Amino acid sequence: MPQASRRDLPLCSAGTVPMIGPLKRLTQRLLIGVLGFDNYLFFVAQARIATIRTFRYEADFLYFLNMVPNDGVILDIGANIGVTAYFLAARKPGSRVHAFEPGPENFRSLTRVVAQHTLANVTVHECGLGRQAAALPMIMPVIGGIKRHALCQVDDGHCEYKEGIRFQIRIETLDDVPELKTRTDVHAIKIDVEEFEAEVLKGGMELIRRCRPLIFCEIWKPENRNEIRAMFERERYRMYGYEHGVLKPAGSGLKNFTGNFFIIPDECPLPQ
Repeated sequence: MPQASRRDLPLCSAGTVPMIGPLKRLTQRLLIGVLGFDNYLFFVAQARIATIRTFRYEADFLYFLNMVPNDGVILDIGANIGVTAYFLAARKPGSRVHAFEPGPENFRSLTRVVAQHTLANVTVHECGLGRQAAALPMIMPVIGGIKRHALCQVDDGHCEYKEGIRFQIRIETLDDVPELKTRTDVHAIKIDVEEFEAEVLKGGMELIRRCRPLIFCEIWKPENRNEIRAMFERERYRMYGYEHGVLKPAGSGLKNFTGNFFIIPDECPLPQ
């Protein structure tokens, strides 16, 4: 699937006709105008939490969720407006979830979701993760006059988006997060960072070698996919895509690709 098509994935229930682009944009504009952008993001988060099972593009995340044990630590890297952090925390109450989100507007929604649902097992971090600590520019794209919160991307000079709202974010490395430096029970990591995934992983390899977690990672660009696959083959991991309720080896001709990969330690058996 071409990378640019991410913008057009239909936000509708499986089996229904996708909402027409102009109508969807009009609805978004009306909601933002009435609610304000912060309240709109929180509204979207609450709506997605209430209806996630009807979104076929979330089926792979729910599959990942079923693989995660109910203890130890789970990392939500690129927590966005709080939807995945909610499910990780609510479905795995015996775990401690660390949610990382650098975008200020997204982060405000994340903290509201945590407070609204009394998610006492969530720790939020207002920062991004990368290969090294830094302050980096980020862009929230504006497409069709709408701020696209889910497509925020580090603006490194090669960003696909030219128009949008630019701001600075703080980057730390996963290996240097104080609460995680000595943990040996980080069991699962979810990553959705809009093409910055290789940088995140390179800054966390000490933790990954120490804990051997299951990793669920969005990777769209083929060059990123190849780099990460080679990197993890050296660490005795395998990469899989999700299709029709089962995991299939990466590179095996997936036809209904969602952009997400399961990166699984060799010693971890696949679900039956």
